[in-house]
Amino acid sequence: MKLFDKIVFLLLFGLLLFISLNRHSRHPRFDYHSQIYSDKAGYQVYLPATFYYDWDASQMPVGIDSLVGSGFSSIDNKIRTKYPLGVAVFQLPFFALASVLDYVNDEQMYLGYTENQHLALNWSTTVYGAIALMLVFLIAVQQWNLARGQAYLLVLLLLGCSNLLYYLTRDAGMAHAYLLFSYALIMYLYYRFLATRSWMVLAGVFAISLLALGVRYINVFFFAIAGVYFLLAYRKQLDKVTRSTWVKGGGFGVTIGCLPFILQLLYNYYAYGFFVATGYAHESFSNWDNIKVLELWFAPNNGALLFAPILLIVLYGIVKYRKENPHLWWFMVLFLLISLVYGAWWSPTLGCGFGHRGFTEFFAFFSLPMARVIRQWTGKKQLAAWIIGLLVAAILFSAQWSFDGCWYGNGPWDWAELARLIIC
Repeated sequence: MKLFDKIVFLLLFGLLLFISLNRHSRHPRFDYHSQIYSDKAGYQVYLPATFYYDWDASQMPVGIDSLVGSGFSSIDNKIRTKYPLGVAVFQLPFFALASVLDYVNDEQMYLGYTENQHLALNWSTTVYGAIALMLVFLIAVQQWNLARGQAYLLVLLLLGCSNLLYYLTRDAGMAHAYLLFSYALIMYLYYRFLATRSWMVLAGVFAISLLALGVRYINVFFFAIAGVYFLLAYRKQLDKVTRSTWVKGGGFGVTIGCLPFILQLLYNYYAYGFFVATGYAHESFSNWDNIKVLELWFAPNNGALLFAPILLIVLYGIVKYRKENPHLWWFMVLFLLISLVYGAWWSPTLGCGFGHRGFTEFFAFFSLPMARVIRQWTGKKQLAAWIIGLLVAAILFSAQWSFDGCWYGNGPWDWAELARLIIC
């Protein structure tokens, strides 16, 4: 990276952190807008349970499960959460720093849920999100042949013309920033491996891939589709990798990457009495015979193409350049598979959120066909894209700033509610 690039991404990190801290400063702890609440509390509970309460619910602050929106529950003095522990692994360094600050300040109340621990989620989400965007920028310049100005345009579109900004600032602590970072890092390491054929870099690819799967299990299917593209598109380079490199890299990487799964098995046995168990047992793909794809794509309530119009560029790039690179079709398969799987889920919109979040972490992969489109734009088209991109970003930022967190319209197709959200 050049000095200018470092300054830009440092400023971007500062901007994201300022937005995130400013937004959350308007709400107290234990409010449904706060950082450790509902799903986010379910992800984070592994850390206070391990380091403060010895996995004994009776030692936790009274009523803490209700105070954090029932993101987890206390049953027979056991702490139960339906969420995998992968997110907690990413949050651990920031949790540790917040714990040190609490110790220095002699905090005694609500350990694990102090003001510092809430702020730790702002910091962790922003750090991982900013690094993810920086990695996409580097990949775009180094591997996808984008000029630096084009790569910055790609970053603008990814961040501003989608719901990514919302999940890096307003919904800090959700899984999406950590997964976006994981997928961007996997791509970066993969390209490094193709260039160096280092077994240590390959080990990193395997380890981060498994850690990402430990964040959200259903993503194994989506990740596999993206992986097929990278295997087929670079199969000639992969054929030159020695067997010993595969054995050492794969063996070491899988060993490290399996550690979170071992911990998850131990947690499952503690919470449910079985090594293989899930808190999602009462949720299902009940819409499998009436998959709500149109609602998922276009409905004012979290419609993916409405809140993340960059997906239109992705789809255009796949179709436009399919003959030059037939492997691009795998990204169409990825888009459709995500749509069909979540369209069949009992809650196609995935509950509260700003735009459908099932696509958000995969913007790392979808940036590839986007880059292919941007690379062919003339100077005038790039200027127009900057203007339109900034305008769309301003509209979406205004909408998400005033968004309360959940859809309150009269059904998923309430266009008047969407207009009110955008105008207000």
